[in-house]
Amino acid sequence: MAEETVNAEVNAEVKEVEKKVEEVVESETGKNGDVKKDDTEAPAGENSKQERAIIRQVEYYFGDANLHRDKFLSEQITKNEGGWVPLSVLVTFKRLASLSTDFEEIVNALNKSDEGLVEVSEDKQSVRRHPERPVPEHNEERRKEIQERTVYAKGFPLESQMSEILDFVSPYDKVVNVTMRKHYDKPTKSYKFKGSIFVTFEKKEQAKEFLEKEKLAYKERELLRKWQIDYLKEKQEEYQKKNEKRKNKKEAKPEPEIELPKNAIVVFEGAPDTVTREEIREAFEKVKDFDIAYIEFNKGDTKGSVRLTEADAADKYIAKVEDAKLKFNDEVSLTLRKANEDEEKEFLDKAIEFMKKRRDFSRGKNNKRFGRKRHGGHDNKNNNKKQRSE
Repeated sequence: MAEETVNAEVNAEVKEVEKKVEEVVESETGKNGDVKKDDTEAPAGENSKQERAIIRQVEYYFGDANLHRDKFLSEQITKNEGGWVPLSVLVTFKRLASLSTDFEEIVNALNKSDEGLVEVSEDKQSVRRHPERPVPEHNEERRKEIQERTVYAKGFPLESQMSEILDFVSPYDKVVNVTMRKHYDKPTKSYKFKGSIFVTFEKKEQAKEFLEKEKLAYKERELLRKWQIDYLKEKQEEYQKKNEKRKNKKEAKPEPEIELPKNAIVVFEGAPDTVTREEIREAFEKVKDFDIAYIEFNKGDTKGSVRLTEADAADKYIAKVEDAKLKFNDEVSLTLRKANEDEEKEFLDKAIEFMKKRRDFSRGKNNKRFGRKRHGGHDNKNNNKKQRSE
């Protein structure tokens, strides 16, 4: 069975809605991922299940989808004149090897295929894709053409095996690919069947016939069917609605107001014009039991402001300093006073504006400059985490 991929279409199936979706194209597999071998004798004129499995597997290797992405096999084809690939190479492939490594059994099975995709050499030691069946160019036009003859079917038991599903669809004319849709299960670190498949037919008319059957059941479970293109469109619309709802919800939720403590700003004057902000901090920290949230000061100035973390802390701080004079060094003392109403408003307005810009930047809304390390005097010391949290 020449197997064609629908990975491109599935990748369009709204990644945000189904982030865990992984498309896994499989051959006829057993419970442990190995191909089931069935030696049951087939009625005269019919292929046995074992022969059908061998045909399907080899034709999958040489099918459009696999050759498009299988670099090793493509190299083997170009390596040998005429595109012949030795059976000795093919039987090293895990899934074919789990079916059979007997050249005669493989050749006999392939000779019974009516697909005409794979050709056996005269010495029965090699096979190749038939020269009259060139691999189609893999492009957007080809992707859409495959999508138009692919059907989505849902309702299969989660424990279903590919071999069972292949047997189920094999009577329909003419299935060229079946994809079991799986998702990655984090707890078990494995891919698990979702209960739905994509079935690709050779022609759109055949897919339409499968889709329009009045009722289709698998093990007494009625299957939901629709065109793959309609399914993907529905998932895209579903994603857009969810995304819009999430966006509206986010926009409707008001940003929390930023509130800073009042009566907590101490204005100082009389600083040497060579003093640094860190030296100002060291001087203010000599008075214990007060945490500094921010220092507004530029080198070269003689005046600045210090915002404390607690409300009404300015008067309390100044009260602990004799004559409102904070000793800076043996020669200099800073004159302290509480910021007046206008000074406090200006100081807090600037601080809140900056905090909003920083908050917006963290959500990817504003200019990168707001994400740079600030040099405005916020505490960066490890022992003042409370101050930085503002």
